[in-house]
Amino acid sequence: MPIVTPEYSTDTHLFERLQDCGAIVIDQEEAETQDIRPAKIGLLNLMPAQVMEATELRWLRFISHTVLQIEPVLLKFDDDKRELPNSSRRNVLKRYHPFSAATEDGLDGLIVTGDNQERQQDGTPLPMNELHYAEDLKEVIDWANSNISASIYSCLASHYALNYQYGLCRDIKNRKFFGVYDHHVMKESEITFAMDDLIRAPHSRWGTIATEHLEAAGLDVLAVSEEAGWLIAEDVSLSGNTNTYLQGHPEYWRYDLHDEYVRDRQYVPENYYPGDNPELQPILSWSGDARSLLSNWIQGIYKSYSS
Repeated sequence: MPIVTPEYSTDTHLFERLQDCGAIVIDQEEAETQDIRPAKIGLLNLMPAQVMEATELRWLRFISHTVLQIEPVLLKFDDDKRELPNSSRRNVLKRYHPFSAATEDGLDGLIVTGDNQERQQDGTPLPMNELHYAEDLKEVIDWANSNISASIYSCLASHYALNYQYGLCRDIKNRKFFGVYDHHVMKESEITFAMDDLIRAPHSRWGTIATEHLEAAGLDVLAVSEEAGWLIAEDVSLSGNTNTYLQGHPEYWRYDLHDEYVRDRQYVPENYYPGDNPELQPILSWSGDARSLLSNWIQGIYKSYSS
């Protein structure tokens, strides 16, 4: 929340100096008249049924680390195909709001989660435009670009959004990007403001879009790992709204990579277990970065509707 410059302060330049260093500042008169409502944050949860509820908690826990009140809005597509009879997600989605109904009241921000990789009968990844909710997701992206100040697209959703908007194609690797990696901050932005030069975050994916392809398309690439590729990229829509693309999973909890390892037994996640020994408790080394990242994102939303 903003710093209120006291009316009795003899430092006449405090307001300007705080603004220059990136702090949010208001004067005493504005503070006394301010009536800030909760930020309405939509969460479009694409994850499989067994982890949908955990995914809600992952994201909402980290965006709650701010004094600003958050009103989460759990979203599903209109006429969501995932609610068909016998669908695994059907019961969970009963408590989600149809996208068109939720957007009638407006949203301040939107998070679109990742999803498991859909595959064709021969085992190869399904092309992005053949995802069973591809057309629905296009409508969400188009609406968000014109109606809200900030969106986050995570993992598979980031690849889909980049493919749809820029024609960028992901490359499916023979080995999974799986572990916790250091990412060098390449460019300062509102979302990386005051973060350390190295950001740690988990990755769990087969696909990747090359950093140079994002840069050639005009996106700002904010943080990059030598081993795992980019973590954060950003653009601004024609309406002036900011889109943040996350190729990794800063929202993960301590045991999420462990659970994936136990399920698949294919690769040991890198830089995660002490001595790369899966018998030992995983090291939680990224939660502070995740809190800072998502707090910065919420702060940007606050600035957009409090001014």
